[in-house]
Amino acid sequence: YAAGQFTTLWLPNYTEQVVAGVNTFALSYAERNVTAPRTELGLRADTSFAATDAVVTLRGRAAWAHNFNTDRSVSAIFQTLPASAFVVNGAAQARNSALVGASAEAKWLNGFSVAASFEGEFSDVTDSYAGKGIVRYQW
Repeated sequence: YAAGQFTTLWLPNYTEQVVAGVNTFALSYAERNVTAPRTELGLRADTSFAATDAVVTLRGRAAWAHNFNTDRSVSAIFQTLPASAFVVNGAAQARNSALVGASAEAKWLNGFSVAASFEGEFSDVTDSYAGKGIVRYQW
């Protein structure tokens, strides 16, 4: 499969003001727009087979994700102090990461089903993973 995503973050401009006194330590932030495109390229597969009074389905995914814009910085300046600009850096995403996923589900003819799944994203700077289990009855 191939997928694309574009996320635009908008940070409005902001200026602090004091009620009394001078604005020596009041901050001013400039407006900033950031577009963060991401692509995924990978393989998804599933198979189902009959078991005793049940249908078992197995699913899997392996993919490569690429983030084109990993800049997570915002500039600020103290309004009345000369040369007081500074940069706040957020946690940057990895430029490339591996995506994996696996799940198994069993549906019995009496309406009960159970499922378990795992999803993960792994790179040189981050690891993210999640799992869940489901028990269901349908009538």
